[in-house]
Amino acid sequence: MHLDVELIRQFLLAHAETILTWLAAGLVMMLLARFELRRAVRRSAVAMSESVATTVAACVPDIAHAAISGGGGVPMPEPVEMQRAEALRRVALDTVGTVMARGRWLEDLGNLRLADDALLQGSRTGGADPLLVVAPQPVVQAYLTAQRSFDAYVAQLRDERREALRLQDGLQALAAEATHIEQETGSIVMRFEQVNAQAAQGVEAGDYQRFLIQKYNTLGVREKEITHERAQLQAQVQQCADRLAVHAQVASREYTRALTPLMQQLRAAWGHGDSPGVFETWLRETPAQSSVHAA
Repeated sequence: MHLDVELIRQFLLAHAETILTWLAAGLVMMLLARFELRRAVRRSAVAMSESVATTVAACVPDIAHAAISGGGGVPMPEPVEMQRAEALRRVALDTVGTVMARGRWLEDLGNLRLADDALLQGSRTGGADPLLVVAPQPVVQAYLTAQRSFDAYVAQLRDERREALRLQDGLQALAAEATHIEQETGSIVMRFEQVNAQAAQGVEAGDYQRFLIQKYNTLGVREKEITHERAQLQAQVQQCADRLAVHAQVASREYTRALTPLMQQLRAAWGHGDSPGVFETWLRETPAQSSVHAA
């Protein structure tokens, strides 16, 4: 069998770009397949570890219960009770974390140095509240009342924040205009000097000189107006920023204070979450504390 080397060489030269492209694509696909294979192996290993850990965690209470029951010791709580205790502890942790995060976010709303993008994540803090599933109805109603006050604070602070940011934008626009006038004034001075130099050489430029003088005076008048407007707007911005910061601190304090009794009891429940008295204690203390606040 005779191979036409010249024909093969011409074919390779004519399709070199296509061949190289397919070779590069094949190499990329091989690298991606290798990466996906390694990631799948790693994911399966993590899943296996979690499965083993879950199995061990589920078996530990039963093993401890069987060991103590067989040894004649004090009976341990049943696995269902232990799961209920752990669930209540998780509810306590989640609720306290949610309330603290919301309180901090209310304060962040009053900080104009924080960009709006940085506040988006905090606005979604908490998600669904597991407390609403397990707490008695009076506790749920009190918690929802505090949540409604939180929403009202958020609406008020957002309105004040938008107004303060609008004033800040106006102040920045005046500052940009002042900078532009300063540059334009410097350019007029340079052109006026050039015209004077040409006039000294006998070049007539009277109309152009009068135009430059008129424009210079107009810019000077506008510059004085901007200075006055900036002073007034700066005072308004500072007043709005101070008012917003104060209102944000008050909102955060009032929201967290409304739930302080519940937070104290939930923190105490971390060690004995199976006790339903965590909610009853708050219900007993709430009227007394409300009368103290009213006094």
